[in-house]
Amino acid sequence: MILSVLTLQPADGRIEDLITFYREGGVLEASGALSTQVMVAEDNPTTLVVTALWPDDEAYTVWQNSPVRLEFGRSMASFFDSGDSARSHRFHVVHHTDRES
Repeated sequence: MILSVLTLQPADGRIEDLITFYREGGVLEASGALSTQVMVAEDNPTTLVVTALWPDDEAYTVWQNSPVRLEFGRSMASFFDSGDSARSHRFHVVHHTDRES
């Protein structure tokens, strides 16, 4: 499995707009990931972190190359002041458990 972690620093006053975009735009739902989350950092409420769990490299690559993802990216550009407002990291999951609710 692959875990992708995207850290976003939206422009001042735009974090709620960005959260709304994720909620209403269906970004997470469109990704095809096994599990996704949008989180606000407790120690820095102007930082948004988006995580997604993928079954394998191929699924992650399909999303990275998706025209739908490209369009979401274009639509999100207005939420940021600069190109360095987003950082992405990818991790290979070496141990994982799920707890049923």
